[in-house]
Amino acid sequence: MSSTRHIVYPDAEENLSKLITGERLARLEAMGRFAIYYGRPSRPEELIERIGDASAVVSGWGMSNDVLRATKNVQIISFTGFGVGTFIDVEEAARLGITVTHTLSTAETIAEHTMALMLAAARNITRLDRETRTGGWNTELPGFDLRGKTLGLIGFGRIAQQVVPLAQAFGMRVIAWTRNPDAERVTRFGIEFTDIDNMLTESDVLSLHLPFTPETEGLLTAERLRNTKPGVVIVNTARARILDESAMIELLASGHIAAAGLDVFSEEPLPPGHPLTTLDNVALTPHCGYNTPEANAALIDIAIDNLEAFFDGNPTNVATPS
Repeated sequence: MSSTRHIVYPDAEENLSKLITGERLARLEAMGRFAIYYGRPSRPEELIERIGDASAVVSGWGMSNDVLRATKNVQIISFTGFGVGTFIDVEEAARLGITVTHTLSTAETIAEHTMALMLAAARNITRLDRETRTGGWNTELPGFDLRGKTLGLIGFGRIAQQVVPLAQAFGMRVIAWTRNPDAERVTRFGIEFTDIDNMLTESDVLSLHLPFTPETEGLLTAERLRNTKPGVVIVNTARARILDESAMIELLASGHIAAAGLDVFSEEPLPPGHPLTTLDNVALTPHCGYNTPEANAALIDIAIDNLEAFFDGNPTNVATPS
C-alpha cells in the first residue's frame, strides 16, 4: 500500500454501504488510505473539502470544472456509470492531467429497463394502475402489441445492442441509426441500418441510446419529432437533451406521439406540476434504469478495477474527449 496515496468516494449513495465491505474494501485499502462519504454534497465547497488531498476519486455524480481545478492532487476519477461526459468535462480533466475512467457494466440492466418502459407505454400500465387503485375499471382503453412493430434504435452502442434480442423476442423488427454503420453488425444482430430521417417515418417505437455530446444535443429537433410516424412511442433512457423536450410534450398532448416511457429529463428531479406529470400517456421513472443490486455490484467492482489498473500503469476504460 502506498502510505501517501489517498482514495476518496465523496458522494456515495447509501445503498452502496453493504457493497463496499469485505474484499472490495480490502482492495481499496491495499491501494492507499480510503475514505467514503455518503450522500451528495450540498455545495461545491463541501465536495472539495471531502476530496481534500486525495490522489484518486471514485464518483457517481461527477464534478464541475471549478471543483476539478480546486483538487490539486487528483490523478484519476473512477466514474461509476454511463454518460460520464454529462457529469465531468473530460477535456478539461485531461488538460489538468486527470485521467477519467468509466464503468459500462450496466448495459443489460438499462436494456431491461428500456423494455419495461416500452411495455408500460404500449399497454398504458401507469394510467391503468392509477385508475384501478382509485376505484376505476377501465377495460375500454386499448394498448397495442409490440409483435410486428418496427423498433428504431437511435444510437447503437452497448445498451442498444442489448435491447435488440429482447425486442426481437417480442417479434419486433429492429432498425438502427448510428454514425458508424457496418455490415458485420447487420449480420451479427439481424438488424438494418438506416438514415435518421427515414427511421423517424418507419418506426412505431423510437428508443434513444446516444451519449450526450455537443454533436448529439438536440439531435431530435422539433421538426424531426413532428416528422415521426403518427402514433409513435418514444422511450428515452439516454439523456433528455438529445431531443426537444418541449416539442415532445406538445406532441404527446396532441396525440401525434401516442405515448412515452422516460427515465431522463431536462430538469431532475422533475419539479411539482411539470407538464410531463400531467399527461396520462407517459410512464415516468426517476433516472434509475441502472439501479439493480447486480448492476451496482458490477459498477463498484469495475470502478476498483479501473483504479488498480491505473496505479499499475495500465489504465483501462479511459474516457476520451469527444
